[in-house]
Order: sequence, then C-alpha cells, then structure tokens
Amino acid sequence: MTASRPDYSVLTDRCPDEVVSHVSREIVDLPQGGKIAVLTLHNDAERRPETLGPRSIQELLNAIDDVRKLADEGSVDGIMIEGTEPTFAAGVDLTLVDTLARDPDAPLTLVGQMGHDFVESIRSLPVPTCARVNGTALGGGLELALSADYRVGHPGTKNIGLPEIRLGLIPGWTGIFTLPRLIGPENAARVIFQNPLNNGKMLTSEQAREIGILDELTQAKADDAAARTEAIDWFGKAIREEVSVERPHETDQNDPLWSEDGDGGGELRERFNEVAVATDGLIRRKTSGASEACWVALDIFRKGPVENRADSRQRQIDVLDSLARGDQFSASVYSMLELVQRRAKRPSMVPPETEPTEIKKVGVVGAGLMASQLALLFLTRLQVPVLISDVEQARVDKGLKWITDELAKNVQKGRLTQDQSDRLGQLVSGTTDTSEYSDCDFVIEAVFEETKVKQEVFANLEESVRDDCILATNTSSLLVGEMIEGLEHPERVIGFHFFNPVAVLPLVEIVRTTSTTDAAIATAFSLARKLRKTAVGARDSSGFIVNRVLGVVLSEAGRALDEGAPAERIVEAFQPLGFPMDSFALIDLVGLPIGVHLLESLNKYQGERFHVSENFKKLNESKISPISNQKGGLSPEAQNIVAGEGEGKAVEDIRTNVEDALASEISRMLDEGVVPDRQDIDLAMILGAGWPFFNGGLTRYLDRVGAFERTR
Repeated sequence: MTASRPDYSVLTDRCPDEVVSHVSREIVDLPQGGKIAVLTLHNDAERRPETLGPRSIQELLNAIDDVRKLADEGSVDGIMIEGTEPTFAAGVDLTLVDTLARDPDAPLTLVGQMGHDFVESIRSLPVPTCARVNGTALGGGLELALSADYRVGHPGTKNIGLPEIRLGLIPGWTGIFTLPRLIGPENAARVIFQNPLNNGKMLTSEQAREIGILDELTQAKADDAAARTEAIDWFGKAIREEVSVERPHETDQNDPLWSEDGDGGGELRERFNEVAVATDGLIRRKTSGASEACWVALDIFRKGPVENRADSRQRQIDVLDSLARGDQFSASVYSMLELVQRRAKRPSMVPPETEPTEIKKVGVVGAGLMASQLALLFLTRLQVPVLISDVEQARVDKGLKWITDELAKNVQKGRLTQDQSDRLGQLVSGTTDTSEYSDCDFVIEAVFEETKVKQEVFANLEESVRDDCILATNTSSLLVGEMIEGLEHPERVIGFHFFNPVAVLPLVEIVRTTSTTDAAIATAFSLARKLRKTAVGARDSSGFIVNRVLGVVLSEAGRALDEGAPAERIVEAFQPLGFPMDSFALIDLVGLPIGVHLLESLNKYQGERFHVSENFKKLNESKISPISNQKGGLSPEAQNIVAGEGEGKAVEDIRTNVEDALASEISRMLDEGVVPDRQDIDLAMILGAGWPFFNGGLTRYLDRVGAFERTR
C-alpha cells in the first residue's frame, strides 16, 4: 500500500463472501526486445464474469504496487492488463454494493475511492501501459481499460460500454471525466447516455475502435491463441513508438479545458453545450425525467470540462455514495440480477420433463409488415425454410421484397456476408395457397386483429397442416380460446406474441389456453430461446401481460382527458413511473386505431374498469396523426378536437388513480392465474414495454408508493 492510500480493510472486511477476481502476473519477452509484465484478472469461478468488488480491487492495487517496483528497477519496459476471455472485467460487483448500501454504517464512499485509486495507480506507472480488452468490458471494467495508455481489442468482442445510468449510478471511476476528453463529447454521450437508455445497448469492439476507445484490433479473435501474441507484439511496437496511434478528439486529461466563468473553449465548448442540451432532451424523452442518476451524470458531464481531475474525482465519489444508497439503485439491481439475469433464464411456466418438437420449417400467414418481420426473424435465427402467404400475390411479393431488402441491409451493415444473404434468400418463399403449409412444423398467423378473421385462418390451416404441426397466433389483445372454437385439434394452438419492432424488443409472450398441451408449450419456449428472445408464459386472457398493463395506463390517461385534465397535466402525473414515452406518444407509436382497439377489447373482456376514452375515439375518427406534440402534450390539431367535462383532477390525484388502477389490475391477474408470480409481470414490462430499470419491477414501484396497500 502506498503512503497516501487509505486503509481499505474496514471495507474489505465487510465482504467475506465476495467472489474475488485475482490477479496473476507473467513476465513476457517482447519480439522487439525487452520485457513486459502481464497482469491477468481471473476469479476461477465457472460461468461467472470477473467483477471488481473491494477485495478484487485490493488485489489489483497490490499487483500494481508490485509491478511498479519492477518498472522502477528497470526489469520491465511496459505493463499489460488483460481479463480471462470472454470477460475483460464486468465492472463493480452490484450485489456487494447493494448489500453495503443497505448497511448505514458501511463506509460506502471507500468503494468510490478504491476505484479512483486503481485508476490513478495505473496512470502513474513509470512505464507505458496497455489494456488488452479480450472480452466484456462494462462499467468499472471499461474504466479500468481507460486508465491505461493504450487499449487493444479483438474482432467480434461484444458488450463494451458504460451502463451505469441504467442501473441508478454514474460512471464514477473517472469514466464520466475521462471519456469525453478521449473521444469527444458527442461520442462520449453516446456511450454514457444514449446507449444505456436505448435498451442497454453496448458497443462491439469494432464500434469501440471506430470512435476511439480502442486504439487497435488484432486480426485474431479473442478466443484464438494468436490474439494475445498479436496484442503483445502491437504493444511492443507502441512502446518503441513504431506504431502511430491517432486520437483526433483527445484533449487534456488533467486540467480544466476552459475557465468556469466561460472564457475560452471555443468550438469545443460549443460542442459540449450542444451535446448537453441534446442529452437533457433525451433524458426527458426516455425516462420522463424520472431518473435521478441521469440528471446527476449530466450535471457532472457538464462540469467536467471546467474542473481538474482531482475536483471531478471528489464530486464523483460524493454522488456515488448518495446514489448507491438511494431507492433507484436498489431497484435497478433487482431489475438486472433478479429479473433479467435470473428470472429470464428460468421461466415459470415451462412444462417439466417435456421434450420440445424440432422445428425444421416455418409458415407465416400474412405478408404485412409485422408478418414480414416475423418471417425475417425465423429465417435469420433458425436458418430453416420459411413460407409466407397472403390472399393476394401482390401482397406476397411485397412481403418477399421487404425481406430481401432487409437481408441486403444486413450485408451493408456487416451483419451478414453476401453468401449468407443469398443462401437465406433461397430459403424464403411465398404463396397464396395455404395447402403449401403441409410440411411445416410451426405456423404463426399475423393477420388482421379480429377474432372471426383469425378463426377462419386456423380453420383453413387445419385442412392443410399435419396433425403434429403447432399453430400460433401473434394476437395482442384477443382471446386465443375464442379463435380455436370448433377446431379439431385446439390443443396444438398457442399464443406467441411478439412486440414491435420484432428485431429490437426481446420479449415474446407464450400463451396457454385450457386446451394447450405441454408439448406445444415446451416447443414454444424452446423456439423462443433459438430466436434469442426472452419468453414469459401466461394463461389466456385478453391483453395477456404487457398490453393488459399498458391498457390500464391508456385507460387512465383517457379517463383523465375525458374529465377535463389538460394533456400536459396527465403527462406530468405519469412522469414518476418513468416510461420511455408519455401516453400520447405511446399511442402514436402503436397507432391510435390499435390503441382504441386494445381498450375496446379489454373493456369487452375485462369490464368497465377499462375506460374507452370518447376523446380517443374522436381523435381516431378524425384520423389525425400524430396526436402528440412530442413535448408532453397534444398536437394543436388534436387539441382542437379534445373536449373534457370539467377542469379535471389535480396531478397528485391522477397519479394516485393510475397507480391504484395498476395495483388492482395486477392483483386481479395474479388471482386469475394469468401468471404465477409478480416477477413475471415485472420482467415482461421491462422487456416488452421499456419499464425502466431504475424503478425496479412495476410491482416494486407500486409497493414503494403504497398502491397495493391502498387497494387491498
């Protein structure tokens, strides 16, 4: 331990159960002559990524102290840090931090100090340093890489980024200070704000290289034995300045870039300001302004250019302590660990000991946009023959063209080779004759959302497909049980509900009727995994899970509008829920006709508690689009049509109404057995409706605000 470093034992002693990321050291000869020390993080735990808890950081600090001595005495010419493929370092141990945060006596500020200490210890080493990013580098793991002089990666590596704001924290181990000064404010905002708020999107190694986080990519992939050799060779050349590292956006990493009173900065200052303004709008759009961590991060991002490294360090440490002890961080840990990482991998309604059927050919009834999206997904993920159909050849041709065009776009984006695209193009075909589904193993319909139409589709399919072919509906609001009335084999029909856009949203709801067999459900869950979707099971009920819950939100928004509340007041009332868009923007996204149809369907099947807004119906009849002004209100055209019965309720009353309506409906869903557990609803809302991580599951939020207690 260096003289200026605190004694961290008061923190590490509180973490006896931490899965420690150890650090091994190897001295490697450089091809150019000389030696480097290679520090490798490893936890010796199968299927658990290397994380950075207090004990792990202490090991890293000790290892850095040891190699500093080697560097001081001239025994090594450089130091490389690497992980254990497929992980470089997955960031702070969230479970440990959450546990510490629940203890009011835990010295939580030391977690922030330790992170900054390992960063500064690496930055102050007397020889060149390099991070070999040989796998996932998230949060503190990426900040570890940023502390080195150079960063080299490998092609095909995924999950590089700073997801902290999605988890109720900030990139508080210098990332929020360092990254804008390394890659520029625009690229830094993409990594710190835009990607996390875009369903937790992270960078690939190629993208990280393009924006300047990585200085070089090897030819070999990370799991290739040659990758390490290539990285070491490149680092050796960098030490001898035989390679040129271009960093066009890099600025001073220590001192203020311009004065706090606004003098200096020029164009760079204007760029920072423009990015900050744009990010402010992004936060309001994506979180309804309800994310505390987003605002704290933006404040530090704004102040970073006028602060020196030491001042920013203290600010980061202070806010990390307060954020980690807040409700939103604890809620985020629940969202990430309990729901997305655990519940998603162990769905509750998978039939035990039931073998799924192998799917060798897929049929899609319909050739519209949704059906075409489904066909493309089955085609690219399963790589089996896919047959689409429609009542007119022109519609079929249009659907096939859309699929072909999308394959071409994937080639342009580097996701497919031309040979792969050509091969997939040969696997998809179209028809107007449903008898051609005779050799399909799975057929899904995505036609007009009307029970009678879907009944006719299934009746026709029964005449064409084999008895063991599974039939599925992509309905979003109708009862599957009504569609299968009169079928000879209703037991093989399931709900298989995707969310739009199909390629982006990860959820599929698997719906079981009273007739459905275990074999059909087991096959559906297996198929969802192969499609790389997360499946949540549900019993047949109008709206299933996500749309039934969203129906409550739209119902209460429409009720408040009909009672005379201005749209801006309704949006304000709903803001603490943190949805990625307000109710009126949501209606524009799904389409007002679909929104009204959903409410009418829920009203029909569930009862009058689902309010079908007269104003929504009038707006639908007017065919105005969009109805939202994208600023938290209605467009002028829509506002001219809307009429209320009075002044409407106050913000607090509207908020209480929607919270209580949500709690009441969720209790009904559990009592009815639509799902067996609250976690199924929480997971479905996160993956299918963008419910924010920082609010935890929807049921957790409703518990915190007392809604379940109020509606008992």
